[in-house]
Amino acid sequence: MMSRPNLKISPRALVCQDNELRGEIYVGAGTVLHPQCKVWATGGAIIFGSGNIVEENAVIINRGPEALIIGDNNVFEVGSVMEGMKMGNRNTLEVKSHVKVGTWLGDECVIGTVCSTNENEILPDRTVIYGSKNDRRIFSGNRTNQLSVHQRHLDYLMQILPKFNHARSSN
Repeated sequence: MMSRPNLKISPRALVCQDNELRGEIYVGAGTVLHPQCKVWATGGAIIFGSGNIVEENAVIINRGPEALIIGDNNVFEVGSVMEGMKMGNRNTLEVKSHVKVGTWLGDECVIGTVCSTNENEILPDRTVIYGSKNDRRIFSGNRTNQLSVHQRHLDYLMQILPKFNHARSSN
């Protein structure tokens, strides 16, 4: 039988019940954990900042002894896997992407659909990984609209998810 996770959930966060949580997990204000996501702190803790979105079947694993710190306003899309050591702010892990063990993500990085990092890699801010060969470039465009779109997405989830799912609270 699995032991209960040690959860610390901000009163302004939403953590649905129908998911798989293990270990020591801190969920910051405005963060949403969808049903069917997996957050496993089997080594050190997992610490979410504010405004993160973890969608269905996304997996976040920390096997290492240090805490996995996830910054603010990140999106873990359906089926993405995060096994890295640290994540900055405003990153997007697209559908079925994979951040491998030991990797550090800067700010505003995008790991494209079905793309992956290398193990033990440090990605500079605004890195985009894309294509069948995991090509890389640094994004030099303007992302000013992205934060307002992200906030509207969070507001919508905070309104809709509780209508169809039970929420967890800190234990």
